[in-house]
Amino acid sequence: MWQIAVDEPAPFELLSPRSLGEASDLAARHGGDCALLAGGTDLLDQLKLQTRTPRYVINLKTIPGLRTVEVQGDRMSIGALTTLSGLERNADAARLCPGLVKAAARVATPQIRNAGTLGGNLLQDSRCPYYRGPWYCYRAGGIQCDAHHGMNQEHAIFGGNRCYTVSPSDTAPALLALDATVRIHGPVPREMAIADLFVPPAENINVMHRLGPGDLLSHVTVPVRAGTRSTFIKYAMRNSWDFAIASVGAALRVEAGVVRDARIVLGGVAPVPWRSVDAEEIAEGNPLTAATIEAAARAAVAQAHPLEHNKYKVALVRTLVRSALTELAR
Repeated sequence: MWQIAVDEPAPFELLSPRSLGEASDLAARHGGDCALLAGGTDLLDQLKLQTRTPRYVINLKTIPGLRTVEVQGDRMSIGALTTLSGLERNADAARLCPGLVKAAARVATPQIRNAGTLGGNLLQDSRCPYYRGPWYCYRAGGIQCDAHHGMNQEHAIFGGNRCYTVSPSDTAPALLALDATVRIHGPVPREMAIADLFVPPAENINVMHRLGPGDLLSHVTVPVRAGTRSTFIKYAMRNSWDFAIASVGAALRVEAGVVRDARIVLGGVAPVPWRSVDAEEIAEGNPLTAATIEAAARAAVAQAHPLEHNKYKVALVRTLVRSALTELAR
């Protein structure tokens, strides 16, 4: 039964590993009986409401080396436990990746950014109120998407398949636009493109990312490329606290007057960060004129499939893409 008055976690054992290897071993050993604690801005609410009742909580804050931002040649490496406010204030990040810093600065409130981490922002679960509430939707193991035929003002206009939740991460569109990769420590250590970290519902409706038992996201790596311009724009009902109704992360270079390496990624409109290849193809190889920008903005929403109550997102996304490209043209 859904309990709205619970405000105390069920008993659990707090584990404090001293290395990634130890944390990975603990996570693999305890599997679904454990939860990983990074910033805790979402997990603590889930524990207090008892929507999650793990027997073990693995505290990642005791692991050294996961709060660093380091520029190494043509790469910037960011530890997964770097706080969003720390990223927001980092001079190297602001100089090399302004779009990422803008995204970090738009997450929730200053208090949450002081605790919330980059890794946590990327890996947070669906925020759909049907999934988190007392309904039994597809993602929660039921037989229908309640949002599809219910109140869906904030839901997906791209990529919905049995589930129309949206990716809640502000930093993900910016990082995908910057062609970032993530380093996974676990039974099979690996590095993957950040686009591959996220799982669309058509592939697996039960998860939003590819980390398995024992896997830990340890670092995010952003290429440092001369001449890259980047930005991030978010629309929310309130400038603080609220998740994105829609957002756009964009990055490109201007070489001999024309656009190169254009990457335009939408947030808040799909179950995963949604790369707008159609808009990129319009911009690529062309001068960033008002006509090119308008054509790209229209292409960004050409394949949208809005639900009954979120048709407004089509015009909103078009406006955000237009604004982002206009900013990068200056």
